[in-house]
Amino acid sequence: MIQLYGILARLGGVASTAQLSAAGVATNDVKNAVARGDVERLRRGWVALPGAPESVVRAVRVGGRVSCLSVLRPAGLWCATDHRLHIRVPADATRLSSPHDRRVPLGRPERFGVVVHRSVRAPFLDEPEGPVDPFGWALLHAITCQSKMDAIVTLDSALKQGRVSRTELEFLGACLPEKFRAYFALTDPNAASGLETKARLGLRRFNIASRSQVKIRGVGYVDLLVGDRLVVETDGREWHTKPEAYLADRRRDLALAELGYLVLRLSYDQVMGEWVRVVGVIQAIVAREEHRWSPRQLRSGLGTGVELE
Repeated sequence: MIQLYGILARLGGVASTAQLSAAGVATNDVKNAVARGDVERLRRGWVALPGAPESVVRAVRVGGRVSCLSVLRPAGLWCATDHRLHIRVPADATRLSSPHDRRVPLGRPERFGVVVHRSVRAPFLDEPEGPVDPFGWALLHAITCQSKMDAIVTLDSALKQGRVSRTELEFLGACLPEKFRAYFALTDPNAASGLETKARLGLRRFNIASRSQVKIRGVGYVDLLVGDRLVVETDGREWHTKPEAYLADRRRDLALAELGYLVLRLSYDQVMGEWVRVVGVIQAIVAREEHRWSPRQLRSGLGTGVELE
């Protein structure tokens, strides 16, 4: 019996009876533990230790696995803000239950704060044994679950962190309708934050070309460079509100000004809520061609700050 508890704990507190059997746990040991109340039967073929992760327990009770944003966000990827539990179930699943009681039909998932994803067909992805989807399955469903911009933010994040390659994205795309595959052409593995990706896509929507993470001598990498000299920096809430970050940003801005660059530093709220106004300012700068070095500026020695890589 001790073997059962140890194996269940090693598997994260929730496991299928098939997993336990493969690990050498006798079926009668599982039944006896459930009968004594030492182990909970979540639904047919699945059991859990007391104190097992609540999100995992709820997903298994419903009839699926934790997936999509509920896997990617804890893994550190940029995703849409969504605190609901995302669960992937088999495409043909019919008997889904409440996340609180397996004897109660699920009905409308939104009542319980869950999102149910019917599994897409992905022949090259192995079906996991455990109750939490691996990265590939979670990313695949996150692409279709989110808005276009948020999906591209997540893809940028996955590429930046090296969690997926361009080749692997091609395989994922083969499982999706064409409109989702088109997202991949808009990704940029250099993007350093989700806010930067949203700003880049926001500029692209107005036909304003920009480059991500351009290295400028004496300054370092800037978020976006429009033309030759308009630097657009995006300040996320987490880092840039700290006093040390505030001072570092001002040192960078001064160094950029010394090199002749124009700096437009945008807050989170400006990117997310005032984008039309922001674009109007950038469009005016571009219309005046102030985003390009003038012949006079070039003659004075400006325009040599960008480092080629």
